[in-house]
Amino acid sequence: MFIADGHCDALLRMWESPNNTFEQTTVVSEQTLAQGGVNMQVFAVFPPVYETRGDQFDIILRQIDLFHQSVVTNGQIAWNPCTLIEATENKTRAILALEGADFVSDDWMRWRLLKRLGVESVGLTWNESNHLASGCMETRGSGLTNRGRNVVDFLAKEGMILDGAHLNEASYFETVERSGSFFVSHANSRNIHEHPRNLTSEQLQAIKQKNSLVGMTFFPKFINGTKKATYKDLFEHIDDIAGRIGIEHVGFGSDFDGITTAVSGLEDSGQFPQLIEEMLKHYSDTDVKRVVGENYRRFYNDHVQKEEGNFLSTN
Repeated sequence: MFIADGHCDALLRMWESPNNTFEQTTVVSEQTLAQGGVNMQVFAVFPPVYETRGDQFDIILRQIDLFHQSVVTNGQIAWNPCTLIEATENKTRAILALEGADFVSDDWMRWRLLKRLGVESVGLTWNESNHLASGCMETRGSGLTNRGRNVVDFLAKEGMILDGAHLNEASYFETVERSGSFFVSHANSRNIHEHPRNLTSEQLQAIKQKNSLVGMTFFPKFINGTKKATYKDLFEHIDDIAGRIGIEHVGFGSDFDGITTAVSGLEDSGQFPQLIEEMLKHYSDTDVKRVVGENYRRFYNDHVQKEEGNFLSTN
């Protein structure tokens, strides 16, 4: 069964650690990816915007360097940016994503550099409001700034995926309208648990209209508002979203290495087989295959086919 995870923060943990090793400092590691049979893993690059410092773009580059020096050189990892992913791949295809773009802003040289280094998807904010957009945890209710609109237009032209996971509603809908490929890497249903990081019915409908998907996160705070959650709690979010927009628009975005607690029995990537076993008690084999990976593979391959030949654009 093809398994995909739409979000992890292993690069942040590696950057924070004096060891800087993929194998020893992270929840998502060579060992856990192999144990879990994970075929596709999105690695986020995250500059810590909650700190006041002047070297955020340098941090972005250092995390990308760790990705190239320690992750993609690993025998478990395959890295072939903007190419089709086969259902039978026996390694973990790594996808590089930027989470928080304030420190890139509308510097087109920086964007072209990030693209050439392999960044394939972009989230404009991390909860905060910045020079580009309003985040979901801020009271500022405005949408994209003029600079943010220019960035979204540029990224769409360059064939990069927009990630709406941390946007407020106004920025979310404006990004959906202006973007090419759009998805939500890690969030759950606000109909089940009221949290600003979760998606409303209207936001979910936009996912369906873009023929996209949302990755269910394993963070109990977004599942039920506590520090503990079960498979059953997670399945309530799957059921709600599938009932509203279809099971073909649901995937997983664990947020491993970015969360302090996880669904019981889902503490690392190596436990995906247990998750699948539990899902098969409640869903058909076809639906389980869709949610655990085929929906992500379909979305990503649709994007690649649409943007064929655009990865190394020099415009």
